[in-house]
Amino acid sequence: MKYLIADIITEFTPKYEYLNNFASHFLYKGELNTQISLSLSNSYFCDICKNMEQKIGLGRCESYAYSCLFSKEIINYNAMLIHSSAIKYNGKAYLFSAQSGVGKSAHTALWKKVFGSRVEMINDDKPVIRVKDGKAFAYGTPFDGGSGIANNISAPVGAVVFIERGKINSVRKAQNSEIISNLFLSSSGYVTADAADKLLNNIARLISCCDFYVLTCNTDISAVYTAFDAIVK
Repeated sequence: MKYLIADIITEFTPKYEYLNNFASHFLYKGELNTQISLSLSNSYFCDICKNMEQKIGLGRCESYAYSCLFSKEIINYNAMLIHSSAIKYNGKAYLFSAQSGVGKSAHTALWKKVFGSRVEMINDDKPVIRVKDGKAFAYGTPFDGGSGIANNISAPVGAVVFIERGKINSVRKAQNSEIISNLFLSSSGYVTADAADKLLNNIARLISCCDFYVLTCNTDISAVYTAFDAIVK
């Protein structure tokens, strides 16, 4: 089956209903040729399932395995999959990135609580950022990370925000060293040296056309207003 993900024609064949349900919203019925073809071998799939920290079911394992394959291939298209919770507000995408357990999903849920229907969830775990013609765009993907939120929505990037936990809410501009390390760890996985060089080039392009912040925040709803005042323009 062909799917249009981040404006990249991607071909793969999900076996389990879990990924099929999300991927159906990305079906591509045009006549252009496939740009990325993903093939999931039995050995790779088994390794993924064995290495998962929790027993999450074969469907979610398949989704995670395909997301890993996809994240490596899109490096060649000035794109990267960023471990983050992405929302769309007032026509722009805002991505909140953090390590698992820090609370990126909890933070974007507060945005939804504050702004209601003005906030659309793009993807709660694995959105893609792609630089095209010198501008950054965020895209939903069919890879949900277990949240059940994987919508076919895209928007120009308003900002990428790295979340840190703290008692007092504050926002500051991210330093280039922080941006590079966070994005590389979020996007790289196990890549070859050549792919790593391409990924770093993609990060450099993204830094040149996108705003990055560090949000130190607690879990109170006031954290949304602190973030909003600093990053939404």
